[in-house]
Amino acid sequence: MVKSNRSMRNTRPVKKTFPVNAFLEGRRVLVVGGGRVGLRKVELLLDSGAAVTLVCPVCVPELIALAQEGRIVRESRAFTDEDVRGCTMVFACTDEKRINRRILEAAKAAGIPCCCADGNWPDGDFVTPAIIRAEDVLIAVSTSGRSCRQSRLIKDNLRKHLDSIQSSDLLVLGTSHEYLGSDQRAPYHLDEAARESLGEMIRQIWGVHEFLILNTCNRVEVVAAISKDASTCGILRRLLKFDSLEQSHYYMKHGFEAFAHLCMVTAGMDSQLPGEFHVASQMKEAADEAIAHGWAGSIIRELCDAALHVSKDIRHEVEPLLDIEELEELGVRYLAEQLHGLETRHVLVIGTGVMGQGIVAALLARGCGRISWAYYRNSPALSAQGAQRIATLQLDDIERVLPEADAVISAVDAREPVLDLLRHKHLLNPGGTVMVDLGLPRNIDPALADCGGYVRLEDLDALKRWYRAANGTLDKVLEVCDSILKGHRDIYERMRRSIQGGENNGKDN
Repeated sequence: MVKSNRSMRNTRPVKKTFPVNAFLEGRRVLVVGGGRVGLRKVELLLDSGAAVTLVCPVCVPELIALAQEGRIVRESRAFTDEDVRGCTMVFACTDEKRINRRILEAAKAAGIPCCCADGNWPDGDFVTPAIIRAEDVLIAVSTSGRSCRQSRLIKDNLRKHLDSIQSSDLLVLGTSHEYLGSDQRAPYHLDEAARESLGEMIRQIWGVHEFLILNTCNRVEVVAAISKDASTCGILRRLLKFDSLEQSHYYMKHGFEAFAHLCMVTAGMDSQLPGEFHVASQMKEAADEAIAHGWAGSIIRELCDAALHVSKDIRHEVEPLLDIEELEELGVRYLAEQLHGLETRHVLVIGTGVMGQGIVAALLARGCGRISWAYYRNSPALSAQGAQRIATLQLDDIERVLPEADAVISAVDAREPVLDLLRHKHLLNPGGTVMVDLGLPRNIDPALADCGGYVRLEDLDALKRWYRAANGTLDKVLEVCDSILKGHRDIYERMRRSIQGGENNGKDN
């Protein structure tokens, strides 16, 4: 009766094992058998620093060469029981099962651990797993004797992964206001659901070890610890849909350039408004999101901490050189210049997030006469003083205040404009309305800018140009930033060595 392959596989013995790394440097180890199996054992033992004695009448040329070079001691004869004396361990690797059994019994009688490389292995004291060694990294794979093929497959895949780690570095791939206008950037904006979907696809890419997705009103980018092959193969570009863009419309930065970019972004120096500090909290939130989804761990956390550390030094040095304002403060400053007598004006604020709260605070500080504050789900909490000057309303009710509003400033996370030409043009204040759109995607339909002289609409890009015209060149600031970044290059180098396995952060226990 012929047994099925599956039945035959199930008869293979399974032995539970305990993994250890033996210290064999300078210790005598006996290998009996000069074939290919014996050669593999000898090579592994030499890597560990063992003093190898080989006993065999004949052997393969590679073992002869090792003996001639003095790297091993070879006894050109048959095995005797006395050969095991003084050994730390023994390997029985002959082609004859009977001889291997004799070697095993001699070793057991002498109390010396023995490994048999044939069918006697279940009666031995240990087995050698599938091994990968790369410099100081040693990885062992064992299936407890169930499947040598599976061990090899796992070993081969781990070898690829280890090679990818050793070639890994930092990568930043993204686009921003410097590369695309706000309308052009809008299709690449990622809301929470889109980020989660993208992240699950990126984590399937071999060679991407850790990453985060930074999505702000100014930019969308992936920051990753990634292998060289994975960073250049084009998969990330395709997932971000950048493959449809010209190369001049997105950026890909590697190594120290990527680290410096991240520090500049975190410091607000690469924002539409240089020095704007919201991005530091957005960077922290992106790291927290990545860790929560399992996209990132200690590497990305360390990277963000380093970027925040360097960004503080940058801000400390450049703040005296810049008239730094947060984005919402600049939007209100712009309104104040366009609306003479802000204390008598009615401003509609759309959005109750961090930026919306900042807008309202800035309007109150400038003495705005009347504020209508539109919210989507939850009405914002107001102080007693704020309640006297602010009227809250749901987003669906803005149509009733539009005819009275001298200005509208909007900052909400919405896929479609909350003000559009067809629904709201006829409701705008006939005396004129100044609109500031701080959202991305756009919160206010750009077509409203074509309504004539009674509507003035500015978006993030327009505010950027206005700000730079008012504050002059940034050349001096960029020189200072460049000097600070070069002074912190050692932080990046330590991180790179850590990613590639060049630093020992603790003992293997």
